[in-house]
Amino acid sequence: MSIKKVYILFLILISISGSYIHAQEENKAFSPSVELLEAREGIDYADEVQDKKEDEEKEDEINSSLNFNLSDVFGVLLIFLLIGVVLAILYFVIGKDNLIRPKSRKIKELNLKAVEHIEEDLENHDVAYYLDQAITENQYRIAIRLHYLLIIKKLSENKFIKWKKDKTNRDYILETASLPFSEEFRSSTSIFEKVWYGERNVGESDFKQIYKHFDGLNNQIHN
Repeated sequence: MSIKKVYILFLILISISGSYIHAQEENKAFSPSVELLEAREGIDYADEVQDKKEDEEKEDEINSSLNFNLSDVFGVLLIFLLIGVVLAILYFVIGKDNLIRPKSRKIKELNLKAVEHIEEDLENHDVAYYLDQAITENQYRIAIRLHYLLIIKKLSENKFIKWKKDKTNRDYILETASLPFSEEFRSSTSIFEKVWYGERNVGESDFKQIYKHFDGLNNQIHN
């Protein structure tokens, strides 16, 4: 039942109840006199009584059709209250942007444009997922770039750097200069830039060595 219908039926019920109470008060206020009672003697009221009974039955049918349980109204209000509470919890737990923003779809085809799209919104992409996809497709050069992006993301998540899409790798080297794994990060950056910007072809054996080096750095970041 819609809220509008519930509201209309509620008003009808109040109107009927008010009319009934008013009629009861009028009946109580009217007290027939002795002369009137004597004047009524000998008059046959059978037909009038029958008509009155039929009218009462019709009125009962109408009242029954309009009658509804007020618990329905409270039930609807309770549902809206619960929805409001759930939305409030979601708002404070996952944030307004994540609540409104539609779930992003996975990138099916990994290419240069797709990798640039991932890098522009690094914090909101599952880089490890795309790294596995690139390795499965034997796209080792793209896999190295994604692995390096994964390192940057892990550094940001662990508060070692402040990630921004317009920052350079040199900026991150400076931010990590005092960390125990600064040399490993510097060498990983050098490897990545030689492969990516030098446009070098990477075979499976070379990729495995680079992957091992990058993975070791990732483990140090977690520790």
